[in-house]
Amino acid sequence: MTQIQDPRATGPYAPHAPHAYATPQYAPFPQGGGYPPARKRRTGLVVGSVAGAVITLGGLGAGAWFLFGTSTLDTADAEGQISAQVQEQTGVAPDSVDCPADVELAEGTTSTCTVTLQGQDYAYTLTQLDDEGNVQFSSDAIYVQLTDVEAALADAFAAEGIEVEASCDAGERTVLIAADGLSVPCTAVNAEDSSDTADVTALIDAAGTVSFE
Repeated sequence: MTQIQDPRATGPYAPHAPHAYATPQYAPFPQGGGYPPARKRRTGLVVGSVAGAVITLGGLGAGAWFLFGTSTLDTADAEGQISAQVQEQTGVAPDSVDCPADVELAEGTTSTCTVTLQGQDYAYTLTQLDDEGNVQFSSDAIYVQLTDVEAALADAFAAEGIEVEASCDAGERTVLIAADGLSVPCTAVNAEDSSDTADVTALIDAAGTVSFE
């Protein structure tokens, strides 16, 4: 049976290292919980994907003219197009997409739509290319699939020769919006001994890079 050895422990946390530059040696997690403080290990893996590549849409002019002679952007169509892109990229339909109403058609005008995905809010920007309803929409948000975080954790242990089943608890969310300081509790279970486990925190930054501590 291979016992889980924490892949986060390196350098000064390795027991019995003969000198500062020795190859780290890993010890099993001690019984009863607490183990020595471990330095954060960055996987170097970017697990996030950009939410909104720039997409050009045509014909969002509402075609409804007000008394003052101005026409407006077709808000409902814009919301539907954004919703479809979010679902295509994440596999999850957004809770809602809200774009401002009564946006006049005018080349160069920008407006911001708010997307809510599994309780997480982020923005899409609409840019009008002309005064006929042709627009581009884009977002700087980064999507992180929870399954990718779990795979990255399993890979971190595998790099130390230990096979584990990794799981992370983000509540009801299966897709995360990357942000600096975002953390998710995870558990690694030894594939050969389910009683041998390790609790790990996944840290995700705004670029969608995951690290563990």
